[in-house]
Amino acid sequence: MTSISVALGGGGTRGLAHLGALQVLEEEGIPVSHVSGISAGAITGARWCLDPNASILALRAIELLSSPEFRRLRIGGMMLAAANEERTGLLETLRSLVRRGLHITHLARRHSVVEEGVLEELVNLLVGEGSFSDCRIPFQVVALDLKEARLVTIRDGNLLPAITASCALPGIFPPVEMEEMQLIDAGAVSSVPVAAARAADPEAFVLAIDPSRRLVPSEAKKSGMEVIQRVAGIARNWLTEQELASADLVVRPRVGQRLWSDMSNLTSLVEAGRVAMQEAMPRLLESLEERF
Repeated sequence: MTSISVALGGGGTRGLAHLGALQVLEEEGIPVSHVSGISAGAITGARWCLDPNASILALRAIELLSSPEFRRLRIGGMMLAAANEERTGLLETLRSLVRRGLHITHLARRHSVVEEGVLEELVNLLVGEGSFSDCRIPFQVVALDLKEARLVTIRDGNLLPAITASCALPGIFPPVEMEEMQLIDAGAVSSVPVAAARAADPEAFVLAIDPSRRLVPSEAKKSGMEVIQRVAGIARNWLTEQELASADLVVRPRVGQRLWSDMSNLTSLVEAGRVAMQEAMPRLLESLEERF
């Protein structure tokens, strides 16, 4: 049986579904040659590649996200508060932060409404210290370089700055300066790193796991802000579908319309990944047999 190059998409806490899907791959003895991650997929992918035991990692992740230590982090408190918001999307996230005292006027003279170091705290708590060379399974992170207007793949050096860059939502967290690049979350143009997974191992079967919320029909928009938000969502969805089309198999955990910051019933997210991967397993095995 050939190996699989796995692409893990973003989605905040919905990224826990990746661990459920990876559990099934482990149980079925499916070899994984490479893992590529964006945003939440970068966090999950790094932890799994460092220590490929998804069942234990899922328990640890849920424990961490439910812990007083996480709640004491500024970003932890913000996520818990944002989870109560009914509206979603980047613009609504910014508006939510403004309502919580983070002034959007700061963006006129600063990179972000949240100061440097806050996101690093979260990534350090969830991933810890380490470098790409420590990974037992080859791992890479995708981010967006603002200077050159291109996606970049990082596979060398320390994990912390690379993962932080891949999670740095534009306008909310500051870009990460790295080797002449100014890096942010690539989710606006590539929320599942299929192209990077293909490039990492051209001979491998590319499995994409997409925990994003589906774009659903909505009522007519009444404000300019709502129109801009809707168009941004449509563009992001279109670009994601274009990239997913080049994967050999796409697994979509049924996460519903959960917010990226929803901290409730985290176990259900892991289970959603398990169920989706179990349902896809016959197609995966059949595809691998036909191809190889």
